[in-house]
Amino acid sequence: GKYLESRAKRQTASAIRALEALRPERAVRLRDGREEEVAIAELRLGDEVVVRPGERFPVDGEVLDGSSHADEALITGESLPVPKAPGDKVTGGAINGEGRLLLRTTALGGETVLAKIIRLVEDAQAAKAPIQKLGDKVSPVFV
Repeated sequence: GKYLESRAKRQTASAIRALEALRPERAVRLRDGREEEVAIAELRLGDEVVVRPGERFPVDGEVLDGSSHADEALITGESLPVPKAPGDKVTGGAINGEGRLLLRTTALGGETVLAKIIRLVEDAQAAKAPIQKLGDKVSPVFV
């Protein structure tokens, strides 16, 4: 039981690190018609963010201008790129395809979809599965 638990914790920690690596540290904010590179922590809800082709979406947002496709495979499991156009939602951590997009920030920090996924994985890792509990109960009999 303890071996399985330890192995599961290592795998979960690895998965959490992989998810955290999807979060960019910087973004390009559009303010007064000028682009400025800022730390993600400096962004506020409603800020307009520019995402160039091939970049990860730094925040959850709504497309204001442009069209592209988003590779959301690592977040949603969707195997094909998803078309994005004005009015569509994007998830922070996904990869922008071929077009330049202007977004309005709709979620930051712990409120993003990616942060919620990480929290769910951490919570699941902290709770013991029923089979682990059973293994802990019966293992003393065999040891």
